[in-house]
Amino acid sequence: MSPTDVLNELSKQAILPPKQQAKIAETERKKPFSLHWELRSMLYIGILLMSSGLGLLVYDNFDKIGQGALLSAIAAGCVGSFYFAWRFRPEWTPAETKSQARPGRSTFGDYALILACLLFLTLEGYAQYAYTIFGSRYGLVTLLPAALFLPLAYRFDHRGILSMALTALISWVGVTVRPLELYFKTNFFEQETVFSAIGLALFLIGVALGLERQRIKPHFTYTYLTIAGNLLMIALLGGLFNFEGLRLWFALGLAAACFMFDYYARRSRRLRSTTAVDGSFLFLLMSTVYGYIGVTYLFFHYLHPDDGIYYWYFIATGIALVYYLMSQLPKGNRTNESV
Repeated sequence: MSPTDVLNELSKQAILPPKQQAKIAETERKKPFSLHWELRSMLYIGILLMSSGLGLLVYDNFDKIGQGALLSAIAAGCVGSFYFAWRFRPEWTPAETKSQARPGRSTFGDYALILACLLFLTLEGYAQYAYTIFGSRYGLVTLLPAALFLPLAYRFDHRGILSMALTALISWVGVTVRPLELYFKTNFFEQETVFSAIGLALFLIGVALGLERQRIKPHFTYTYLTIAGNLLMIALLGGLFNFEGLRLWFALGLAAACFMFDYYARRSRRLRSTTAVDGSFLFLLMSTVYGYIGVTYLFFHYLHPDDGIYYWYFIATGIALVYYLMSQLPKGNRTNESV
């Protein structure tokens, strides 16, 4: 409900006098509108566009400008951005860092860190392309950013850098298990790749929950579980779809993963006692959607229903799925809920 709706409802119930209602409504109309998130989004988009433009510049003009000059320019920008970010680094604390934790801290420190990491990726990729400094050891190309970005994410308390580190780590496992040339010769869900993805996902989930219990950057848990949870669910579905002999075990694993994410979502919401849609609803959505995909596949794979059943199955289960998710929304977010 909007502030005006709340004020009108309070006035109807004779809780708020008309004069006070008018004053509050006037204050709501005249109060400044925050552009904080709009400006942050524009800065993030600007950094991404700048990094993309630099990559296109390197691709189109490396033979004209010279490899040495390009590498030097990118390295200088990377070092300068890292220096700026480090100079205005926040104070270290195991809890979430507040923006005012350090006097004189620059607002642009976080953006300089993102730019530095993106420039580092550009520098590494171009150095590998121009000089093949890693040779055929493609795993090092993704392991190095993961090893660099992960401590930076914790030192600077930056969830964006943490996401980049986890993505690089997942890529490293995939490249190491199955070298680059096999991507064009085998099915994406190769058995060794699936088991490696499940192992890495479980490891990251265990690390996240362990650090949360120790109260070390507990707000990072959401990022860990979002990335590792999707990796785990996709790998389990891949095993379910592709490996007949292990299908029962993958089905049981998928059911257990869905149950655990559902339990975690409900537990998080209960502990926070919030009426807002927070991050825990995403885990509830993940468990529901991935579980629905698995159940649907098993239903049609083993029962082989008639064509007419397809139509009614998706109508009935779709309605049930939407109803279940709507019933899990906090009461304060349902439009038909009174004040």
